[in-house]
Amino acid sequence: MSRLSPGYLNSSSFLRLRTALESNPAGETLPADVVKYNWRSPRYFNEDQRNRLAAAMSQVAAAMGTAFTHSFNRETTVAPTSIAQHFSGRLRDLGLSDGRYYLAFAGGKDKGWGLLSLTAETALRWVKRLLGDSGSDTDTNRALSSLEESLLVDLAATAMEAFLAPLRAHQELRVGDHLVKDDPQVQFEPAQELCMIVFTVAGSESQEKDEVLFLLPCSLVSPLAGKSRQAAPPTPPEELSRMLMEHVQQMPITIAARLGHTALRFEELLELGRDDVLLLDRSLDETIELLVDGRVVFRGRVAQSDGRRAVVITQSPVIGGQKTAKAAAN
Repeated sequence: MSRLSPGYLNSSSFLRLRTALESNPAGETLPADVVKYNWRSPRYFNEDQRNRLAAAMSQVAAAMGTAFTHSFNRETTVAPTSIAQHFSGRLRDLGLSDGRYYLAFAGGKDKGWGLLSLTAETALRWVKRLLGDSGSDTDTNRALSSLEESLLVDLAATAMEAFLAPLRAHQELRVGDHLVKDDPQVQFEPAQELCMIVFTVAGSESQEKDEVLFLLPCSLVSPLAGKSRQAAPPTPPEELSRMLMEHVQQMPITIAARLGHTALRFEELLELGRDDVLLLDRSLDETIELLVDGRVVFRGRVAQSDGRRAVVITQSPVIGGQKTAKAAAN
């Protein structure tokens, strides 16, 4: 390298370096603004399927409103307010706090498949409305009487029947016979994709609005969304492990060869040009490093094979033993 004169780093040199560092490769465009992907939210339904499901839930809301109008003996309207997808987990993680009432439903002789949920405030208002009680009892922590619980079970079952009506064309479903508080007694599969559908219930003579929440597997409502259910048998863990290992073994891996390092001053970097020689920190008889994802996995010596640069692997730090000489073509 030629000797550098003091003060060589002038404004034009700095401008050339900055332009080189800031320039984009040919054809590369800057990414547009995107929404951060939420890995905790499943993508079981696409946008078109969600719209179909929303239309089906509007029909369910109309049937539910008719049933509530008859039960309360007053005009009652019901409307779907949200349809969300979640992975199964603790109810608190799904936004379901303690103190809620649950009514489960199941298919055939199976365990619980899904549930209806009401807040304690909604349950108390509905019971008082059914009994014609306009008192000031607002103690949501008190236990319901046998009569109150029976009335609430009947009303919740009426709402459940309206919700399950379009699903019964695709599978056998039955409503539970008792209401429970805090513990829904429904066990979903780990990481199961769930659909949470919320309806708002409003009476014509009151400003209060109540919510009815349904939580069930996405696969159960998939026919209403126009998505066919694929009842594939569960894959045994051993088979799943074998399939995963086969996939990993077929993944392409990029190996980079690192000859060595050297350190330059900034002004020396600007002075580099054609035919200049850089001295590295390794002697000719030292091995070079082979890296995968920035980590040294092999060491070897430079060679040639079939007219191409190659590396003869002499050591594998990952395994810790000596390897038989083997050429890795560049």
